[in-house]
Amino acid sequence: MAEVKDLENKMKAVMVQLKECVDLSFELIAEKEDTKKIIYKYWENFLTHFLDYVKKREKDTGEDILKGLSLKSLFKFF
Repeated sequence: MAEVKDLENKMKAVMVQLKECVDLSFELIAEKEDTKKIIYKYWENFLTHFLDYVKKREKDTGEDILKGLSLKSLFKFF
């Protein structure tokens, strides 16, 4: 049976990997400026795939896990 603690642990592990990806992205851009467009595309593809998957699962299950998010807190990044 799934536990909330399992979700927390998995999200923490993923966050560590995502931070490594962010740091690596900046490192690669600093080393070679012409990689910027490629790296932007990787991030765009990753985020698009992730959000598409969330929306698909929401449709499949009838649950809306993003509903509880504060758009105000998210839009501060844009």
